[in-house]
Amino acid sequence: MTIQENVKLAPYTTFKIGGPADFFCSVTSEDDVREAVEYAREKKIPFFVVGGGSNLLISDKGFRGLVILNEMKGVKYEKVNSKKEKEDKKEAGGIVSAAAGESWDGFVEYAVSQGFSGLENLSSIPGTVGASAVQNLGAYGVTAGQFIHAVRAFDTREMKFVELSNADCDFEYRDSVFKHEKGRYVITGVDFKLEKGGKVNIEYKDLKEYFAGKKINAPTPREVREAVISIRANKLPDWKLWGTAGSFFKNPVISAQEYASLKEKYPGLPGFPEAGGKVKLALAWILDNICHAKGMMNGNVGTYEKQALVFVAKPGATAAEVVGLAQELMKRVKDATGVTIEGEVERVN
Repeated sequence: MTIQENVKLAPYTTFKIGGPADFFCSVTSEDDVREAVEYAREKKIPFFVVGGGSNLLISDKGFRGLVILNEMKGVKYEKVNSKKEKEDKKEAGGIVSAAAGESWDGFVEYAVSQGFSGLENLSSIPGTVGASAVQNLGAYGVTAGQFIHAVRAFDTREMKFVELSNADCDFEYRDSVFKHEKGRYVITGVDFKLEKGGKVNIEYKDLKEYFAGKKINAPTPREVREAVISIRANKLPDWKLWGTAGSFFKNPVISAQEYASLKEKYPGLPGFPEAGGKVKLALAWILDNICHAKGMMNGNVGTYEKQALVFVAKPGATAAEVVGLAQELMKRVKDATGVTIEGEVERVN
């Protein structure tokens, strides 16, 4: 492992924004992870871990500490057969383990190609496998946390490797223990419990409409993956061409009473039932139909012309411009609905 100095961070994020890190290293093994954390402790500097950089907004001034780029690779499958499945001569699913630095979409493609179902709804999302556990990735009615069996990580408080069960991870909407205790865990691998021949989930509105149009009643995981890729391509900017971090804000969750009141004022406002009698609002609808925010610009940063929930950045964009646009949208939503929205993208410094 080599420690570099004064490394610009913009190329390591999909926003393509960010100043230099004082120190920078790439890790490809668990030994590297331990060494990097020990280096930061010895120098008494903060550190943070970058995977695909798809959910980060780094300050224009950069980071006064150590940035650890997780490039750990590897995928393996451990078959699990129950007694009944053996008697029925059916092929069961199992545990599919992936190193934290593996491409998330590459891993989904692997799972689908091997006949596993479950993750296909999470296709075409940039980032890494490690980030899927941090963010509890979610799209089209499915979350990564539904399938995560365990997470292996380096506990920087105890300075040892640990395994966290699904319950230990405290998965919630776009949330996990890895967000609650930032900096404590460096994820090195994630185990997913997947099935072969399981039922796909096409209950999400966009998927229902897609398959209804093609007159396919029982799509395969491969067909669902292809559908998701197509839908996302039509709605979202290509992160390989644009500076973007995808959806910038979380969908707000409010009480049923608050939703009923807003529904009277805005009859078309979509709401989705959540646990505890709460309702998740479709923030994209609010931004598009109430705030009329599509195509808004603040310098070199704006909302995507097809989806105001997504920010896009032109060459020369700054983190300050992103923050300014975010603050304006937060104010518009608050003034129109009384609802406070919060960012999904992690801000560094």
